[in-house]
Amino acid sequence: MFHLEEKRDDWFSSAIFAFVIVGILVIFWPSLIEPFRFFEFWTTKGSVADAITGAWPMYLWGVSLTLFAILFLRERSIGDKTALFAVGFVKSLKAGVFEEMAFRWIFLFSAMVMLPIFDFIFLGFMDVHIFEWIYVTLLCPIANFFTLGYLESYLVNSKDWVIGAAIISSNGRFRNGHGYQGLFGFTNSWFIGMYLYWIVFTFGIIPAIVIHFLYDFFIFTLEALFAESLPKNIFQFR
Repeated sequence: MFHLEEKRDDWFSSAIFAFVIVGILVIFWPSLIEPFRFFEFWTTKGSVADAITGAWPMYLWGVSLTLFAILFLRERSIGDKTALFAVGFVKSLKAGVFEEMAFRWIFLFSAMVMLPIFDFIFLGFMDVHIFEWIYVTLLCPIANFFTLGYLESYLVNSKDWVIGAAIISSNGRFRNGHGYQGLFGFTNSWFIGMYLYWIVFTFGIIPAIVIHFLYDFFIFTLEALFAESLPKNIFQFR
């Protein structure tokens, strides 16, 4: 209901390709992703437990939305509750691990490598930096406003405009992957993605994986609890 499912293979294969290409480039030119190091986010910082438990408003938000949809919009899953619970667990685990690795790590660094190239191609070679202007003047300040300044040091106060631009770009791809959920899901996923970026920068990618997993898992569990059983005559034809 509030999880990225459609066109998974598109971003998954892109992430693998980007991992190989960016990984090779960074070996020879580590400055491409400065001030970060390629595996830096895999080192946890601070209290992982505090990061996971501190995300309770996000869990509550997801559960509340799901409960509202079930009770008032009648969006109920159909099937065996135990099977739906098991499937939900697997889907949540896959989303937590692979989506965080892709969107909060690989695609971030990929954007940091590609955006300066695009900026150079589109008149940057003439010292007219269109891409830089769009992100620095418009997109990053707007994103910083709506995220209450939690990512301010990366979006607007960074020494390199590419960092904030890469966050916006990669999170935009995460948001677009939820476009099938409609305008609300499209917007909701953007805020969720930006919050998970704050988790990655503050605590590391492992807490972000766990938080993402729990968010989806609570939603799937609620869907399973309220699921309707399959009609007994579903395979009977009259």
